[in-house]
Amino acid sequence: MPVTRENPRVSVNKLGQYLTATPSLRKRIIQGQKHPVDPQYLRYPAAAEAIVEFLCEGRDEVILRYHQRRLLNAQPASDYDAHRLALCAEALQRCLVAMDGLASRAVASPAEADLPPLALGGVDVSVRPEVLLRSVDAQGMMRSGLLKLYFSKHTPLDERSGQYIATVLLRYAEERLEQRGPVDPRLVGVFDVFAGRLYQAPRARQRRMNDVVLACEEIAARWPVH
Repeated sequence: MPVTRENPRVSVNKLGQYLTATPSLRKRIIQGQKHPVDPQYLRYPAAAEAIVEFLCEGRDEVILRYHQRRLLNAQPASDYDAHRLALCAEALQRCLVAMDGLASRAVASPAEADLPPLALGGVDVSVRPEVLLRSVDAQGMMRSGLLKLYFSKHTPLDERSGQYIATVLLRYAEERLEQRGPVDPRLVGVFDVFAGRLYQAPRARQRRMNDVVLACEEIAARWPVH
């Protein structure tokens, strides 16, 4: 049975798309966020789990190759399932090619799954980062950060949308990770898996955050009519 969200809520990845989208796409994004698909039809959870394991278990490419073979050899239950498995395997192949962009001296661990959303402009922004990153700086102080994965084969992030998402991630990290030590912006980013590109928040962030808040206010205002 289709779900309808009564209160405005948007994922951070869709918010990044929204900020650079045409009017018709913005309308579709709001509709899709208000009436989300059943979780069983989400395409990339298996790929995300494999990439998180890769990052948190020593960044050994054997992990990605194992999960890629497992997905390709799985018996699909339907045509949709076959398509989903193929997409996840392809995502892992793209990650293998771009793994240098993910390599880091930071220690990675799975992020908590139940972290609350970020309230902006009357909208709950669902951030749900996949990975918590921690590193020690030159002064011996522990620094922390977050990594978000982005999956879309046909709609890659561009520079603007990637920086918008990374800017929201940085705000989220600053609000949620204070008890784990200061946040290092260099440890905060969104990785576009199919494009093999990591986006980080730019130095000048206030204007982008203003844009984000205005976009959220617009989503909140349009929510009742979609």
